[in-house]
Amino acid sequence: MSHRSIPIQYCFSSDFEDYKECIVNYKNISILYYQFRASSDHTVVVADGCADIQFCCDKDNASSTIWGSVLTPQQIRFNSGKTYFGIRLSTSVSRRLSFFRYSELINKGVSLSGLNYFGKELTEKITLAKSFKERILLTQNWLTVFGFFEPKKMDFIDYSINKIQESRGDLKISELAEYIGSSERLIRDKFTHAVGMSPKQYSRIVRFQSLIELIVFNDHQHLPSLNDLMLSSYYDESHFTKEVKFFSDMTPKKFIKETSNVVIKRNTIVSSLY
Repeated sequence: MSHRSIPIQYCFSSDFEDYKECIVNYKNISILYYQFRASSDHTVVVADGCADIQFCCDKDNASSTIWGSVLTPQQIRFNSGKTYFGIRLSTSVSRRLSFFRYSELINKGVSLSGLNYFGKELTEKITLAKSFKERILLTQNWLTVFGFFEPKKMDFIDYSINKIQESRGDLKISELAEYIGSSERLIRDKFTHAVGMSPKQYSRIVRFQSLIELIVFNDHQHLPSLNDLMLSSYYDESHFTKEVKFFSDMTPKKFIKETSNVVIKRNTIVSSLY
């Protein structure tokens, strides 16, 4: 699995301090772990189709929240000056959360520590941990308890997600239906129930995230031109402009300027633990 297969939230790197991240590739899944210091009390997150679990590592006010994907830019509040540790799960993994239906998390977050004892216990341990690495190891143990690393039989929702990602969001539902061998209506109904958004909505998010990836993970000395970016994922300038404004609340030029200043070093580790 590519180290870039999990979407980017560039706001954490651009708006906060000491941002670091690492993808761990396990046998069956990959998980993005990250950490930052909230140097302000808010940031704006963008659509990514993933669930994030974030821990506020404050001994006096420890908390943990499971966030579902937003569909449009949304402001999220943080405790300024505090360290946050988080994990980002791919869409296929997010939809299999055993303790909460992922489709009910779209555009909102819920307290992890309020869901069960294990969530409260993990929040306390993460808060007391001394390092990024220690927090990753603690989280791995917790994920093991909930069976995250056990092999899962792929279903047609997984195949649909993979096909949309492989096409970078440029796939018609009729083409997807033909590939899966099912009706468009059944795919829409089942996909929306599992993921919390229609295949078309998800395809738009994948296409937008592909655009972010092209900018952030590109050689900053040779950034692609506006025209190159437009042609990489969109049919024409009008469509490109409309989608960028919808997902970022910025004009294409401002969006490219903002994201081209983002520097993310995505370390990758292959784990033999699971």
